[in-house]
This record gives sequence, C-alpha cells and structure tokens, in this order.
Amino acid sequence: MSMNGILEQIQTFNINDAMSALEETGHILTQTETAVLAVLCAAGVLFCLFGLKTVRFWAGLFGLLLGFTGGTAAAYYLGMNESYIWIPGAVLGVILAVLGVWRYRFGVFLTVWTVVSLACVYLMRPADWIWGVVCMAAGLVLGLLASRFVAFLTMLSTAACGAILGGSAACYLLSMQSMVVHAIICVVLGIIGFLVQLLLESRKRKKQNLKKAAEIREHHSTANEVEKARALVDELEQGEEKEAEESEELEFIQFDDEDEETEDIEESAPLDEDEEPDHLDEDEELDYLDDEEIDYLDDEEDEEIEEKKEK
Repeated sequence: MSMNGILEQIQTFNINDAMSALEETGHILTQTETAVLAVLCAAGVLFCLFGLKTVRFWAGLFGLLLGFTGGTAAAYYLGMNESYIWIPGAVLGVILAVLGVWRYRFGVFLTVWTVVSLACVYLMRPADWIWGVVCMAAGLVLGLLASRFVAFLTMLSTAACGAILGGSAACYLLSMQSMVVHAIICVVLGIIGFLVQLLLESRKRKKQNLKKAAEIREHHSTANEVEKARALVDELEQGEEKEAEESEELEFIQFDDEDEETEDIEESAPLDEDEEPDHLDEDEELDYLDDEEIDYLDDEEDEEIEEKKEK
C-alpha cells in the first residue's frame, strides 16, 4: 500500500462510525479489533497509573506520531511526489520526539495537548471540523497550563485520559453495553490512577528532600570541619607567637640581670690606697682631702715627739 493510500484511509476515517460499530448490540469483534482494543486497554491503564512518571516516553511517542502525520500530510497537500512525502514527516517527527524527550516542559505540553484533544474528540465526537478545532483548542489550553503547573495538571490529565481510554477499551472487549457501568469503570480507574500517581510523586519528592538534606548536612559538616581546622591552625600559630615572645622576654631579663651583676661587682671592688678615685662627688672629694690633711698632721706630731726624745 502506498503512502497516498494510507493518507486517504486516514482522511476517510470517522470516529463516529467506528464507535457506533463497536457499540452495536451483538457485534462480534474481529481478530484485528480485539488486538487493537487489548493494546489500547493496556496503554490506557499504564498511562492512567504512570502518566507523570513516564511522560518523557509518551512525549517522544506522540511527537514522533504527530510530526510524521503532520509533515506527511503537509507534503501531500503541497503536491510533493508520493515516493518522498514521508521524508518531511520523518524529519518533523524526529525533531518533535527529540524535543519532547529532551525538554521536559515541552514534553509535558505535547503529551497533555495530544491526550486531552483525543479525549475531547472521543467524548464529543465532532461531526464537522469546527468542533474538531474546539477539541484541539481545549487540549492546547490545558497543555499550556500543564507546562506551567506540571505535576498536578499532568497527573490529572493523564489519569483522566488514561481511564477513558483503558476503561472504554475494557468495556468493548467485555461487550458491556451499559453506559452507567462504562462510566463507573472509567471514573474508578481515573481516581485510582490519580491516587497512584500522587503517591509516586510524594515518594519522589520525599527522596529528593532527603537527598537534599543529606547534601546540606554534608556541606555543613565539611564547612564545620574546615572551620575547626582553621581554628586549630590559628591556635597553634598564636601559641608559637606567645612562646617566641616569652623566650624573647626571658632573654631580655637575663641580659639585664647580667648587667646589674657586673655593676654590683664593680661597685663592691675596693680601691687601692694609692689610687685616687677618678670620679668623685663634691662631698666625697672634701672627705678625701680632710683625710689627707689629718694624715699629714699626724706625721708632723710623730716627728716632733721623736725630736724631743732625742734631746
């Protein structure tokens, strides 16, 4: 089958006719329909339970499918050769897939926009392109909001859309014709999926907080150890400076003591009788002169006494 034929089948596909055929009473599922519904049921349940956790995978998948479909359709409408119209689609699909996986918020936007638009189309089943544009606009608004409020809106959107997809596929597989039972299954599955995603996200946040707290404690402990080491080095340096100052003071005191001892020795040394003091005060000089005069008088008296004796 050529690419042109695939595009014509996509264009002629009508979701209302497909849903009406599945909802007919007594409709027997073909092997292809059973396989497709089983795959959709599994994908819807996984998307409902782990939408936020696996958003990068879904963003890559939806980006590849949307880019390939949009690029191929654009090339077809522009009159490109049928043998090469898949090339622009492949290029655009790869670009969107890479961006969806690499840029987290863009991946969230792409995923929410796609699934919400498809869910609106499934629920509203538009008969013309105007309502189709309305469904895409609703998905676009929620996608933009989800890129801002990532966690809550992504969990809510994926849980609801996954529940609609998985619950509906399960009802068609089990041939349940009651709309009430259909709605109850979808609602219960959506609530369970949202709670599971909320629990997983809370555990993730808890682990992140514990890891961050451990990093902060490690950083503070390292900083404290560095501060302690610096304080110890400062104390050692201060101790060495004090010891050096004390040793200098001791040397200075010993030097002063030696000078005082030498001065005491010089002062206590007796002068010779014949030597006269070089430096005397005025009172000391007078005393010294008086002593010489007294010695001179004594010598004269002794001489007189000896002369008298001789006579």
